[in-house]
Amino acid sequence: MIDGPELAIMQSFYRIPRFSGLILGIWPEHKRSWDKNLLFAFSFLVILIGACGENLYGFANLDNLVSALEAFCPGSTKAVCVLKLSIFFMYHRQWFDFVERLRGILCASRSDEAQQMLVGLSTIANRLSLLLVSSGSITNTAFNVQPLIMGLYHWLRELPGQVELPFNIILPGWATQPPLFPLSYLLLTASGACTVFAFSFIDGFFVCSCMYISGVFWVIQQDIRSIFVDLDKEEFFTPATNAAIRTRLVSIIDRHNTIIDLSTDLTRQFTVIVLMHFLSAAFVLCSTILDIMLNTSSFSGLTYICYIIAALTQLFLYCYGGNHVSESSLAVADTLYDVAWYKCDARTRKMILMILRRSQRAKTIAVPFFTPSLPAFSSILSTTGSYITLLNTFL
Repeated sequence: MIDGPELAIMQSFYRIPRFSGLILGIWPEHKRSWDKNLLFAFSFLVILIGACGENLYGFANLDNLVSALEAFCPGSTKAVCVLKLSIFFMYHRQWFDFVERLRGILCASRSDEAQQMLVGLSTIANRLSLLLVSSGSITNTAFNVQPLIMGLYHWLRELPGQVELPFNIILPGWATQPPLFPLSYLLLTASGACTVFAFSFIDGFFVCSCMYISGVFWVIQQDIRSIFVDLDKEEFFTPATNAAIRTRLVSIIDRHNTIIDLSTDLTRQFTVIVLMHFLSAAFVLCSTILDIMLNTSSFSGLTYICYIIAALTQLFLYCYGGNHVSESSLAVADTLYDVAWYKCDARTRKMILMILRRSQRAKTIAVPFFTPSLPAFSSILSTTGSYITLLNTFL
């Protein structure tokens, strides 16, 4: 058993999403301080400015498809981020309660084997979140460095032209003229950086929550097996053995019900977020790939290759996390069926049947029209490819 108050899982508990959430001032806390609210207000404002200005630019320049797509790609991502941040801020107390309940059930699994499994799943979730931060940061850096490189090239070649803003965006005329141009450039750079940390926090929070929930389902399976592991040689269980089994099953039933309730709460809180993300995913992927196909600039093409990697990583996180919850919840029923339940008395079998019936229906993170899973991920990629093929015939 693990001694001491600090369990191994707590060292990596939401590590990357918590880091990103603290930068934005949105990490769920019991009581929010004024400086956290001020930090969140700044982050939310710069993302909102980018979302509105870039999408307006796209609609205003529909006659130039490349320019419009270059505005819609980051603009649509920022618009979805605004929605996600709004939901998290409005329900920050519910998110705090969710995190504390999940922390409690993870800490209840104190065996070395359980902690090792939970840490492994947490490491996978944090690495996926780190991949999202990295790909998003590279994309944002490419957007912001490209105008500077082009401006330097024009200056060295003594060609006409000036440094442009990092994103195609509609801003007031005075904001794009000296001496405020550098400030506007920095503001849009901050907008891109805050967007990266926003989807790193929210999408990372989702995949970490799913991996922790699936980890508890796996721990429950381990505990069920441990009840019967030393009883295989007995032909039938004695009344004393059945009583001991029932005592341990009571604890398992409580944890099973608790983790199912947590899954339900996660689904309810993320319904709008997941729905909007999936609805926008095909558009973002289509517009990004079309921009790569139509853009004649190799640097812009490289930028949007980084962008599509970040977009695919976002989508994969939702599908991967949802798939893990579904598979691990179903596996509890398989574990119950494989143990020597037929050696128990009628009262004990009824308790086993209670868990079995709840486990036979997969606990999915389902939203209207979509269920995040790996088959859904491949379906979206297939649909995106079909859309691109269709659009390419008109171009």
